[in-house]
Amino acid sequence: MDPAFFGKVVPLAGVRRPPPTSIVYARAPWVRLERLRDGRYLATSWMTNRCEHAVQFGAEVIYVVNDYGDMVMVESWGDQC
Repeated sequence: MDPAFFGKVVPLAGVRRPPPTSIVYARAPWVRLERLRDGRYLATSWMTNRCEHAVQFGAEVIYVVNDYGDMVMVESWGDQC
């Protein structure tokens, strides 16, 4: 194929294009911390799917803050895999 004709390199039949790099960054997961009434924190993991909707994945984890200001995990609700 002549790149000058199409304006860019066109893959041959049966060859897949590499995925765009912008999608990888758009699906980067983030953690949401929510303070509960009893002073503990609920951490949930989120990411965007192909339709750009936020979906929750992984386990919900309960943290408490110790005397030194560090967050310590005390409970895990759900699957850790």
